[in-house]
Amino acid sequence: MGGSTFQAGEQKVRPGVYVRVTNIGEPAQAIVPQGIVAALFKASWGPLRTHTVLESVNSIADNYGANKETTDTIDTITEAFKGGCSKVIAYRLGTGGTAASLILKDTNTSPANVVTITAKYAGTRGNDFGVILRDSLTDATKRELLLYEGVTLRQTIAFTKGATGDGEPAALVNAINASNSPYITASKSADGNKILADISTTQKLTGGLNPTVASGDYTTALSKIETIDWNVLVTDTEDAANHAAIKTYIDRVRSEGKRVIGVVGEKTSIDLATRLSDAASFNDPAIVYVANGFKGSDGVAKEGYKSAARVAGMIAAADITDSLTHTIVANATEVVGGLTNAQVEQAIQAGALVFTMNANKQVQIEYGITTFVTPTADMDAGWKKIRRVKTRDNLMDRIAGTWDPLIGKINNSPDGRATLIAAAQGIINQMVAEGALLQGTIFEDTNNPPIGDSAWFVVQVDDLDSAEKVYINFQFRFSPTA
Repeated sequence: MGGSTFQAGEQKVRPGVYVRVTNIGEPAQAIVPQGIVAALFKASWGPLRTHTVLESVNSIADNYGANKETTDTIDTITEAFKGGCSKVIAYRLGTGGTAASLILKDTNTSPANVVTITAKYAGTRGNDFGVILRDSLTDATKRELLLYEGVTLRQTIAFTKGATGDGEPAALVNAINASNSPYITASKSADGNKILADISTTQKLTGGLNPTVASGDYTTALSKIETIDWNVLVTDTEDAANHAAIKTYIDRVRSEGKRVIGVVGEKTSIDLATRLSDAASFNDPAIVYVANGFKGSDGVAKEGYKSAARVAGMIAAADITDSLTHTIVANATEVVGGLTNAQVEQAIQAGALVFTMNANKQVQIEYGITTFVTPTADMDAGWKKIRRVKTRDNLMDRIAGTWDPLIGKINNSPDGRATLIAAAQGIINQMVAEGALLQGTIFEDTNNPPIGDSAWFVVQVDDLDSAEKVYINFQFRFSPTA
């Protein structure tokens, strides 16, 4: 049959027509995930020491319950979504804790403990669960367990009635576990007389305790989320030592190719001079420090980790051509920890991001800056701006992601290196068209000629900034000249 395939350099024995398919176009450009916030927080419910991908604010309660101001910091996630991010990598912090439980009995004269109902996760939320156990109202062959949270019916689980076969304890346990309930699990401790006693008024689960959270839990969490794609990190901690650990972590993973940004914040109860000193001490283009806060339309103050989470969501949501400078904060009504003009200027000079009121009495981000305040020979002033950090990171991610599949697949020859250059130049040109770059080029590094399996390249680009300082010279005169 004509047209069978051949490999490069292969010579067939039989005469005939042989074909081979190759790609003469540029390699596909890498798709760089955007809009994702990683959030570390405390909660009274949910998977512990592991991550959950949340795609909307509506998924928070299902996975982690409702926020309780005294102990929970689930609003870390809520604020990130309010900032506009598309996804949250949610990680519940802590170790230990206890899941609430309830023991069900049989109908013997001396009742035996036969079934244990256990909350699915450790934490105090389970103490709000209660059960009623009764005959089914619609099927004489069934009984049912009604699970309430407070006065809200969360789930109804039917099971076979009577002592025949394995009996009611086994039937209930099997029904609960087969339902894959998001709230409870069950285990059988004994058969008893195989008939479960009725529970006519709600009987609560008890003993639920929240996990404890220490500084080491943040370090553990950071290591667990390291291999997952995300763009901006925020945590519920306002502790300076934990902030320092976050900076160390962000700097390390960036050096290893994970170009991400961390956002931290402190409450306005801390002296402003201390806050600004803390911001300046980071001096890091990948760390954003939020120095004050705002009130939401509900009248609740959002400062510290909460305002940091809102900014994290806004950074993640922003396109690489978007600046956060003078961006309006959705549903914010007033600034918490308002600053004078002189204080705003001091904050900017310290690399602190602050909220101010605009001329229309809307809460805005004053200046979309990082904590980078001291340019170096290798790091110019462009790294002070969140927009330019995102643009530069995106350029590096796109080129690296596009080149990576080619490693080991092309020759270190002029043609092979030209393939790499063409792919990278295509990305640069695309980013020029997107409005992220003004111009740019890539070429081989003449100071480091290729050798063996190594080749060196130089990318030179002019990345764009937003028009953020506009000066107008108004010229007036009392009367026109004759």
